[in-house]
Amino acid sequence: MQTLTQATALDGAQRNEGTLPVGGQVVISPRVVFTLARNAALSTYGVVGIASRFTGFDCTHTDPRRGLEIQITDNPQTGNKHVTVTIHIIAEYGVRIQAVTSSLQHQIRYSIERSTGYVVDAVNVHVTGLRVTNED
Repeated sequence: MQTLTQATALDGAQRNEGTLPVGGQVVISPRVVFTLARNAALSTYGVVGIASRFTGFDCTHTDPRRGLEIQITDNPQTGNKHVTVTIHIIAEYGVRIQAVTSSLQHQIRYSIERSTGYVVDAVNVHVTGLRVTNED
């Protein structure tokens, strides 16, 4: 027969000792991964906005769903989820584009891996336009 005892932690919370761990499942919505990637992109220096991935579409349109694509796949051998991100951006005129895209890739990868635990396989960046933000 299993006995249960209560213990008080340093924070004052009551916890039962001797209980079995609670089973369950954690599901992370693809929308969460999308939001993490979008916020990381828009907070990266040199990125003015997210552009449309459709070449005939107006690049000034601000709907980020048109320029950000997230693919999440399951690896059956390891059980890990793998993410591939494709993003189309508008860069600020006058910045070094290679430095901006490298920083953007790092920011998106770090944000997704830290928050979800998923493995980011690739972050594909397409620079579709330049915009002057501060005219002198």
